[in-house]
Amino acid sequence: MTGVFASTPQLIARATASAPDYVMEGHNGDIFGARWNHPAGESQLRRNAEHVLVYHLSGNTDVERLQQGVVTGFRSRVGSVTFMPRDSESDWRLGGNTQVIHLYLSQDLMDAFARDTLERDACPEIDDFFAVNDTWLDGFFRMLASEAPPSAGAGTRLETLVLDQIQSLLVRHLVTRYARERRADTERALVRGGSGSQLRQSVLKKITALIHERLHEDICLQDLADLACISKDHFLRAFRDTVGQTPYHYVLSQRLERARALLREEPNLPVAEIARRCGFKNLSHFSATFRRMTGVSPKGYRG
Repeated sequence: MTGVFASTPQLIARATASAPDYVMEGHNGDIFGARWNHPAGESQLRRNAEHVLVYHLSGNTDVERLQQGVVTGFRSRVGSVTFMPRDSESDWRLGGNTQVIHLYLSQDLMDAFARDTLERDACPEIDDFFAVNDTWLDGFFRMLASEAPPSAGAGTRLETLVLDQIQSLLVRHLVTRYARERRADTERALVRGGSGSQLRQSVLKKITALIHERLHEDICLQDLADLACISKDHFLRAFRDTVGQTPYHYVLSQRLERARALLREEPNLPVAEIARRCGFKNLSHFSATFRRMTGVSPKGYRG
């Protein structure tokens, strides 16, 4: 494991006497995830450096938590989500084997969202929650799993634009749904931050030109937001309101369009080179994405 946030996964590894199946790494260390198989038994969590969001993949089981002398029991089911704030101290007992995905969020990431979007220095505190059924988070984790499947390897590095986008969406959802402050206050602050606005056509033209110019590169959401002179969170919503797609899905559609053109017009160009020119991480990523979006493989499309 690498990166600034190795501390929390190491704490969990020591507590459960197990290692993660694979790790998802971010480009700058602000967030990464890990997939774990937790055996039945007891474990401890002591002063974790990051907030931990846990998604239950398989193995419905009874769970008990002991914190500050209080025992809380609940049934954790597939698709449920648990949130443990940073600096927690708790004891856990799992009644059976479970498979989970963890996401680790730094306080710096949360506070950056608050500065950009809520116009305040610190993010509202989020209370812990256990085994909740949240349709949005369920869909979020399914999307994340498709972007970084176990077959991608033990140290999967997420594409920068994917990571930037999911960071903003995830923190926004946690703050609006689970913040300790009254939800109405937070929502009013989000509206003041520019909810529902659209990009001017002149700005949109510059942004799409930059995307096409750098389609072969790992595009960063911050670069696009800087071009529009607004925060990342505001840009994400404004771009979606203007174009009808998130920045990531727009970039993906343009990469696939360029790939189709190259497959048609340059029959002798290796598929691996087409993948590189269109900004895909590798041939495997390109082939899997192309098949998922078009229904055929790149070679099958070429004919």
